[in-house]
Amino acid sequence: MQDANYGLTLVMFKNIKASIYLSTILSSTLLCLFSACGTGANESKADSALDGGRYYIENCMKGDFKIAKKYLLASPQNQAIFDTLSAHYFLLDKEGRQQLRLASIQINEIRSIDSTHSSFDYQNSLDKISQKMMVVATPEGWKVDLQYSYPQKTK
Repeated sequence: MQDANYGLTLVMFKNIKASIYLSTILSSTLLCLFSACGTGANESKADSALDGGRYYIENCMKGDFKIAKKYLLASPQNQAIFDTLSAHYFLLDKEGRQQLRLASIQINEIRSIDSTHSSFDYQNSLDKISQKMMVVATPEGWKVDLQYSYPQKTK
């Protein structure tokens, strides 16, 4: 029977094994570094009303509602409004979503109501319609209260 090493020496086998081992370590390290960089930048704690409002709006405009939800004040009413807004985003055609992702936020005014509430007046460069929202200080950072912008109709 013929040997199946195809002319490779023991030194060559060791070099190949070492190369595979090093490339595995390198790719694992790079994967960890890139995944750590990706999550931290998009999920910062909002330390001010400006940050809370901006992080929420930016992520909604990008269609990243999982991250935007982290800047939403938790309540059943806010969740219902948020679900409606995210559904409307996905009703846009591909071009409409792309235009919204590329639009910029224009902040018209941030007005402090008291130490835990601020009014946030903004528009985006795409539709230029002025909108207002309430941003509330919580122990987890500043969060958006959608009930201020989209009040529920009483029957």
